[in-house]
Amino acid sequence: MDYQSQISIEIIPLQSVQFTDKMKYVYKQLFKKLYKWCQNTSMGYEKRVHHDLLVPKELYKETYQRLKNKYATDLVRNWTEKTDPVKFVFEDIAIASWLISLWELERIEQKSSKLQSFIDLGCGNGLLTFLLSSEGYTGFGVDLRKRKIWDKFIEKGANLIEEAIQPNSITYPSTDWIIGNHADELVPWIPIIASKSSSFTKLMVIPCCFYSLSGSKYTFPNQVITSGKYKAYQEYIQDIINKCGFITEIDWLRIPSTKNVVLVGRKRRVFDSKDQIDQLILDAGSIIIRK
Repeated sequence: MDYQSQISIEIIPLQSVQFTDKMKYVYKQLFKKLYKWCQNTSMGYEKRVHHDLLVPKELYKETYQRLKNKYATDLVRNWTEKTDPVKFVFEDIAIASWLISLWELERIEQKSSKLQSFIDLGCGNGLLTFLLSSEGYTGFGVDLRKRKIWDKFIEKGANLIEEAIQPNSITYPSTDWIIGNHADELVPWIPIIASKSSSFTKLMVIPCCFYSLSGSKYTFPNQVITSGKYKAYQEYIQDIINKCGFITEIDWLRIPSTKNVVLVGRKRRVFDSKDQIDQLILDAGSIIIRK
């Protein structure tokens, strides 16, 4: 049996307010949204991704609003890179907000007041490192090439290091979290570095460009990739995380990018992963790191 429904919206302005063009615009957009949601529901639409799996939405939004009000205007106004400041500033504020919220929840769970330490590998423009440092977290960013804007961040207390690291041998034993925000060639290595660093070191990576452990472009399997290359690459990184002894957790960030998946390793499996890690390093062969 077919059912028909009807949606009606009534706007009742305050007595002292006239019905303006702006109100009319909001009215039309609201009606379109309601109609779309009803249509999608009747057709059995289901969301492909679910946000807020690791961080509650309200906590994230509160942190994001605070950081945006505190840093955004000055960062956009004084941006010295050739890249679009609006995109990078607000995206990294969103990532920092998510991380800070996750770490706040971790401290509550551990009944600790001590802020986490971090290392931002392949830190790029250094903005994420600057934001975390400005919020009181101890850590530094590392990248193969210094960016122009680093000087401004360093003046304000950020620790940014221009260095070519050897991912197959380097460790950070006193660090709580190793993070990779679109860290290109270093993304596959971060689970290995975190696992070798200490039993308490955790990781967070946002996969972006498709690189393998050798530093070359990742070669996708011959079989048809029905879910898309990004999903296939995400599964490749997940496999490395699992082999390094971590339990992989996934969330979808609220950033204006299609590559918004964040992979987290903060819980360990109960087995010795050393042999698997050694095999991963052996299989990588010679390493080319351009980041």
